[in-house]
Amino acid sequence: MNPYLQPQGFLGTGASLLADLTLLAYILLIVPGMIAGFVFARRGKHRPHHKVTMITITVVNWLLIIFLMIAAYRFDVSANIASQPANARYLLPTIHGILGLPAQLLATYVVYRMLREDSQVAAAKARGERGQQLSKYWFKSAKPVMRLTIILWLITSLLGVFNYLVRYNVLPTFEAGSPPPAATEEPASTPEVAATDEPIATIAPMMTAEPAVTVEPATTVEPATTPEVDDDGNDNSNSGRGSRDDDDNGNGNDDNSGSGSSNSGSGNSGHGGDD
Repeated sequence: MNPYLQPQGFLGTGASLLADLTLLAYILLIVPGMIAGFVFARRGKHRPHHKVTMITITVVNWLLIIFLMIAAYRFDVSANIASQPANARYLLPTIHGILGLPAQLLATYVVYRMLREDSQVAAAKARGERGQQLSKYWFKSAKPVMRLTIILWLITSLLGVFNYLVRYNVLPTFEAGSPPPAATEEPASTPEVAATDEPIATIAPMMTAEPAVTVEPATTVEPATTPEVDDDGNDNSNSGRGSRDDDDNGNGNDDNSGSGSSNSGSGNSGHGGDD
């Protein structure tokens, strides 16, 4: 059984039990311990508070680095970082190691100087040295070294948390930069969706603008152009009526003339018979 893969962890991320325990150890114990050690040093509680805290964190860190981080780096990262340097799955552990190793070495140096100082001061007191005579055994440059150590420690711890979240796909934003999702670019490489623009290309209904082109009913403005018919009709009707009136008048005249002639005829003939 590979302890870096099995048994399964309890955080539901697919990580191993060892990875889950390491994450919780940093979040709940190591990082709070680093901050507590810094507070002890600021308040002057160097012995035993700051000393015990520094030694505990340094030893626990070395155990995690040797038995988990280095082994996990060789197991997965070292074989892939050269071929995929921009992959966050392999880049973050590398940065984590580059910053974490100097931080751990500085912390180890601080612990060594603290233990050495205590032993030298104890030996000097045994020899009868007192007061300012003991100052030559003190670690006088401890402050800048310890400040640099705590800064690197906190940055490294934060990178370790991000490394866990990226490695086990808890952060989907980093997942887009990993090769497996990049290889699954079928949606981008399947332009069949773009090729299925045939429904849009079938703008034949829009091209069937023959009804709009057949504005022939609108161009048949013959009713509007038939004022000529009205003008002609009016003239013809008037002329027709005039001729009929003339004919009527003519007929009247003829009738009158006819009746007149008949009257004259009858009168003459009647008178002639009497004579």
